[in-house]
Amino acid sequence: MRWTSLKILLVSLGMLALGDTPNGLIVLAPLPADSISYDQGTLLIVSAPKDAGSDLLLSTQWESEKLIDISTKAAKENFPKDFYRLFAPQTTLELLSYSFKHFKGYTKPDSLLFAYNDTVSIQGLWRKPEFAEFVKKIQTNDASDVLLYLRGWKDTVYSTAYDDPNNDSRTLRKFNVQLIPEANSVYCSPVSQRSKAIAYVTRFIAESKPTSERTVLFHNSTLEQSCNSCHDGLPSADGGNTMKADCNICHKAFVEATFIHAPVEMKECGSCHTWSADKHAVVVEKAVPGVCYDCHDEKQAQVDSSQFPHPVAGDCLTCHSPHGTEQKHLLKKPVYDLCTTCHEEQKSNHPVGRHPVRFVALKNGEEIACTSCHNPHGSQYEKLKRFPGGRMDICTQCH
Repeated sequence: MRWTSLKILLVSLGMLALGDTPNGLIVLAPLPADSISYDQGTLLIVSAPKDAGSDLLLSTQWESEKLIDISTKAAKENFPKDFYRLFAPQTTLELLSYSFKHFKGYTKPDSLLFAYNDTVSIQGLWRKPEFAEFVKKIQTNDASDVLLYLRGWKDTVYSTAYDDPNNDSRTLRKFNVQLIPEANSVYCSPVSQRSKAIAYVTRFIAESKPTSERTVLFHNSTLEQSCNSCHDGLPSADGGNTMKADCNICHKAFVEATFIHAPVEMKECGSCHTWSADKHAVVVEKAVPGVCYDCHDEKQAQVDSSQFPHPVAGDCLTCHSPHGTEQKHLLKKPVYDLCTTCHEEQKSNHPVGRHPVRFVALKNGEEIACTSCHNPHGSQYEKLKRFPGGRMDICTQCH
């Protein structure tokens, strides 16, 4: 398929507007540009003109949340050092949101926001007047703690390019992208032209949807057929009769997560996935939870024997990623964020007053979380409680 034909196809799908994109860079996959992602790791395929240079800059999003003690003069003076440690190398800031913790609860959050073209490094932020005003609030506040939420971009330079079999003047780039929960804006540009970067926007959500029911698929698409000219064994190469390719050649994002599902780590994709000639898609034939229970039979026994099963316990992918994630137990979000996605009313004053639901260490050294008192899969006790008795019986487990 020639580049002109592919360009017309992309325009018809609404992914590419008429006219040139900045620097001639075009996101070929995933489609559409404003999409839903069901996995934290995704593959981004970009077409670039050969004169764009050998190095491309990819800016992906990161986030961090931390409660910092500012209850004493010494803690206030140490705040800049604690704040600095929240920034990894090669990161810039998009959003700083902060809320002060007092005896009666948290104040309404304030924030500093920067557009991508105006994004700042930690060194640049230090010179901003609005940051100086924020530090002044820290130094003069009578709060015990400040709750910080940071979101920004992490920059990675990619040099590897692949010849475009359909166009001698262009190259193909593939980027393994790690997403944060909810909104993600990923930018790509030649290293020296950040101000003209193209954007790919997606939402990574804590929901599940069978691959065959998703709107746009790469496998069995026109784009995959183009890839078949160089890669043998892709699902649609012979009408979907075989799956001989090493999935990790493209899906490296799955194995670059902090916590990886064992079949993914061992490259045993076929233990969950098969090719459906009828649906022209890679599917999970046994579906969820059946395919999960094949290995995790202890979870099936727990759910089936619970007097009070969690309503979503049978849809494992609502909470867990099947490939890899940045959270323990393959959770799609930190426990507090995951639970309050559905139980928003429990974000504050739960179970009573000022009792912490995160940021406090238990006797065993682990951080307190919703799962400290509730079993996320099912329980023999009401409200998924881990312990029998009333509220005080739960309290006495720690106090």
